[in-house]
Amino acid sequence: MKKFFLTVLAAGAITAASAQKSAVNAAITNQANGTLDKAKAEIDKAIEHKKTKDDAKTWFVRGTVYQDLINHPIYGKLATEETPKIVIASFKKTIELDGENGEYGKQVPERMQQLYGQVLNEAVEHHNKQEWEQAIEGYKFASEISPKDTTAVLYAAYAAQANKDYPQAIKFYDKVLDLGHRTENIYSAKIQLMQATNASEEEIMAALAEGLKHSPNSVYLMQEELRYYLKNGKGAEAKAKLEKAIKADPNNASLYAVLGNIQEQNKDLDAAVTSYKKAIELDPNNFDSYYNLGVIEYNRGGEFGNKAAKMDYKTYQKQGKALEAQAKKHYETALPYFEKAHKIQPEDRNTIQNLMRIYSRLNRTAEANSMQKLLDK
Repeated sequence: MKKFFLTVLAAGAITAASAQKSAVNAAITNQANGTLDKAKAEIDKAIEHKKTKDDAKTWFVRGTVYQDLINHPIYGKLATEETPKIVIASFKKTIELDGENGEYGKQVPERMQQLYGQVLNEAVEHHNKQEWEQAIEGYKFASEISPKDTTAVLYAAYAAQANKDYPQAIKFYDKVLDLGHRTENIYSAKIQLMQATNASEEEIMAALAEGLKHSPNSVYLMQEELRYYLKNGKGAEAKAKLEKAIKADPNNASLYAVLGNIQEQNKDLDAAVTSYKKAIELDPNNFDSYYNLGVIEYNRGGEFGNKAAKMDYKTYQKQGKALEAQAKKHYETALPYFEKAHKIQPEDRNTIQNLMRIYSRLNRTAEANSMQKLLDK
């Protein structure tokens, strides 16, 4: 998880307007010397004094002193849950009195960004301790400080999801999307949670359509959308939609991979093989297509093998060897597909398991043992 590092503004950025002794100047001096307890005491006096309470400088110094207390190794105990709110209020008052382009007002944005990092880091600490409620509250507060930043909102979604508060997590994902962070991963995560909370098919289909609008090449989103079409008896409509997409984008390997998946579900295996091979032609590293081709050939081999295994001895003597030879032929055809899939994604467990089975059936014991060792790891 990303860690934010804070850069404390040099105390020298706050210069005394005059040599006049005052609580504000005393606060600045103590802040520069690192005695934040004394700096806090002085600025607390200045914020109440009639000669300094309406000065932008006073409010800015107050904001910086209180901000420096947050997580300070020595004086952090002087900070409370209200401290970040005091910092925000102080900087807002600075802008009100000095304007955005004033001597102190123009320093506020950088300080506010630092505060965002401080609050976010505290929330992350709760997150790492699996203190989900505190983490979520911290993320929400950080988001209020920097409303256009998506990091805190996204982390809040993760925390809510970990806390199994899926409706709240969905709301956070929606906010991330509203902020313009419209990636495939966000839509996928949201849709999976919608499915887990039994959202209506209409709502899920609308989310899928929106996701595909921004990530038109997402295999997952396409497959999910087409799955709902198939579930509702709209297989022909799903296939027609996909073929239309292929016509518009004929060099898109993902579209052919999804088409092959639909054809496979419809038991049209020859057509599926053709589609998967086209996907590989367009994208030589298309893992799904290699894997699915391997599965198709492996299952075909299994059908011949099962037929031979179920024969009585007399029938097996006549036909069994030929069936086993056919099975072996399909296993040999499946093998390079799985080997290529394994090369693309070497840690995929299902691929390793299938390779171990094929090597065993082909009596390649050393390779089968090698795959078993990978599984044991």
